Amino acid sequence: MKTFSFLRHHKANLLLALVLLMIQAYSELTLPSIMSGIVDTGISRGGIESVVPDEITVDDLSDLELFLTPDEVSQVSSAYGAADGAGVRSFIGSEDDRRALEGFLGQAEMLVFQLDKGVPSDQLLESMGTDAATALGARPLAEGGAPFGLDDPSSGAPGAQAAAGRLPSVMGETIDMEDIRTLVQAGVMSADELVAARGSLMDALGDSGETIVTSQAIEFVKRAYGNAGIDLGAVQTDYLIREGAIMLGYALVAALCAIAAAYNASRTAAKVARDLRHDVYERVLSFSPAEMGAFSEASLITRATNDIQQIQMVLVMCMRMVLFAPCMGVGAVAKVVGFGSTGLQWIIVVGLVVISVVIGLLMSLTMPKFRRMQDLVDRNNLVAREIITGIMPIRAFGRSASEEERYDEANRALTGTYIFTNRAMSFMMPVMMMIMNVISIAIVWFGGHGVDAGTMQVGDLMAYMNYTMQVIMSFMIITMVAVMLPRADIASERVQAVLATTSSVADPASSMTGAQRHMTADGEELPWTGVLSFDDVSFAYPGAEEPTIEHVSFTVRPGQTLGVIGSTGVGKSTLVQLIPRLYDATEGSVTVDGVDVRRMDLKELRSLIGYVPQKGMLFSGDIASNIAYGDPDLPDERIERAARIAQAADFIEEKPEGYESPISQGGTNVSGGQRQRLAIARALAIDPKILVFDDSFSALDYKTDSELRAALAREARGSAVVIVAQRVATIMHADQIIVLDDGRVVGQGTHDELLRTCDAYREIAMSQLSSAELGLDEGEVR
Repeated sequence: MKTFSFLRHHKANLLLALVLLMIQAYSELTLPSIMSGIVDTGISRGGIESVVPDEITVDDLSDLELFLTPDEVSQVSSAYGAADGAGVRSFIGSEDDRRALEGFLGQAEMLVFQLDKGVPSDQLLESMGTDAATALGARPLAEGGAPFGLDDPSSGAPGAQAAAGRLPSVMGETIDMEDIRTLVQAGVMSADELVAARGSLMDALGDSGETIVTSQAIEFVKRAYGNAGIDLGAVQTDYLIREGAIMLGYALVAALCAIAAAYNASRTAAKVARDLRHDVYERVLSFSPAEMGAFSEASLITRATNDIQQIQMVLVMCMRMVLFAPCMGVGAVAKVVGFGSTGLQWIIVVGLVVISVVIGLLMSLTMPKFRRMQDLVDRNNLVAREIITGIMPIRAFGRSASEEERYDEANRALTGTYIFTNRAMSFMMPVMMMIMNVISIAIVWFGGHGVDAGTMQVGDLMAYMNYTMQVIMSFMIITMVAVMLPRADIASERVQAVLATTSSVADPASSMTGAQRHMTADGEELPWTGVLSFDDVSFAYPGAEEPTIEHVSFTVRPGQTLGVIGSTGVGKSTLVQLIPRLYDATEGSVTVDGVDVRRMDLKELRSLIGYVPQKGMLFSGDIASNIAYGDPDLPDERIERAARIAQAADFIEEKPEGYESPISQGGTNVSGGQRQRLAIARALAIDPKILVFDDSFSALDYKTDSELRAALAREARGSAVVIVAQRVATIMHADQIIVLDDGRVVGQGTHDELLRTCDAYREIAMSQLSSAELGLDEGEVR
């Protein structure tokens, strides 16, 4: 259900899939019935579908009427039209009339057909039973009397002499239809007595009577068609062509529905995967560093690729097979039940029980493995990513062999899990096939006895076997898909975990409070000037026992520069990350032009800030696209100006392609200093109100560092500048310097003031520069 929940926005496609699959299932379930009809009717019966003939001669119909009641004779007469010149009557009734005639007319046809061939007289009387024989006035033949009361040919019964003249020659041998007609004409036998004989014979046939009646009645119809001048070969051919065309039509409908269902499933699953990738990346881009820390980069990549691919693949199978299998299974069970009491239902029950046991065992073995598999994929990707990105230090320290062993360990764990689950799948298929074959043999064996006993026909047995196999196949399909569902289930949980994670840095434009604008008291919107203030700001990472930043306050105005310095790990980067709201202050406030950044629209806030992180990350493309990353529509003049300020113009213009020179992913085809200068140019290109450099000059030589700071002083006079640095020379000319130690401000002022008043700053400065460079007298050096 976790996987199916991704279809909530595609209900129409899901409904379409269900409709198509139901039509396909209905069409495929109809094929065995048609095949059964072709075998039983088209081949065995010569294409004759009903025991009620379409055309029949007057003589044949008269013979049948001898065994019918007056009401039945009336029904038959009304269903057939007047005789033509050849003495043939055609069926003119409806299909309802035909169904009403089939029962009693078929019984009459069986009797006429048997009597036409001749029936031993003693067998006929015995089959009628004692009551029927008495009704006919017959005496036991052992007493030596003539049958049917014809002791004396001179008796007064009408036709007695004619009857007596014929019967003595056949009594003890056979009685045929001509004998019956003779007895009726002589008045010795009445219609009521023949109808009673018909009823007694049907009672004697018992449960198999309907099958016997139908087969014998069809033979009568064949003979009746021959008497009526109908070509039996043409009847059979017409039936086979008609039923074959219908069967082909159903097969074509099933194929078209299968193609449409597959197309719909693939298209819908692809849309779901596309939307999920979009949603995942959109959510990840909204994450603050706190949320990014909760998911490793390797895990996020795996969730956005492998996990979503698993979901897409399973959704295709679910919309194609998981929905189709129940339609086929339920329909096939209904068809099997529709066969009535065949005595074969227990075979299906036993087969399903065995299959359920096999499925239960396999699922109990494979489920834990599938749940672990995605974690192993994460681990494998993480190790591979670490090795690939850290290839240089690995080679430098000669750790290639140990890293290969570490990757092999992760790879072996994943491979072992794959092998185990695949072996389980390989074991399942032959077991299922063996169960299917055993069921087929059982149906043929026990069904064959039913055919021999006359309780089943060959076509019905074939159809029954087909429906049984479809029930088993439905379970097999669900089983095969069910093995994949645990992986999809885990993948769904992992993707939903990303989508359910909200950023701790919320955009107020989407909240109840809304974003706060820079407005006058009269409600007029003011332009942003870029006055940055920290008011007693403290910050602690989620779950941390101690705050990283404590009670920091300062203000930087446009045209001013603030330097932040301190030893490694004191919170300098954390401090400047509060400005563009990569994190939110836990106490105090960070404001721009007096507006709390937590009340500003994120997009608008970050458009005011040019932020250069410690690691100068570049993107694949060219130099111009990387500099114009903040605004792709920047004119070339702005791009070139930013490059000049960042001291990047010289090395760019030395390249053959200039600003169109390609940049590989991560900027690996340029040096560290060049990468850092391009990152600085990218921040300058958008002409921000606030410039934040997070130790962004560390890869620059002193000459380039000095030239860049001088260019900033000239070209960025309208911006408030915040520089985090490790080198004193980078910030010594700043208007204000903050010295951090363990997250606290231990010194704040100009370079000269801090040299005299802050021991921590003096120690850092004297460790990097000489007394002369610092402007200190010998007496001030301690």
